[in-house]
Amino acid sequence: MVLSGMLLFDYLNENGMTYADFASEVGFSVRSVEKWARGERYAGYIATERIKTATKHQVTAEDHYNAVTKRHHRDTVSAIS
Repeated sequence: MVLSGMLLFDYLNENGMTYADFASEVGFSVRSVEKWARGERYAGYIATERIKTATKHQVTAEDHYNAVTKRHHRDTVSAIS
């Protein structure tokens, strides 16, 4: 069964993982993981596949994309207002 709908930030908190822990697990920098978790940057194809595998499909590419898109939309609306 594939679980989805979880943000990377929430996954890390619920599993007591630091950015450094997760970065080591997926083979990317701590800074990259921090930006993905905060919704500041899109992860590329390889990164999203590693995130999905490391989280046992609890965080999918779609979840990540939606979180980053929502953040960018919120920031754009705030800048216009």
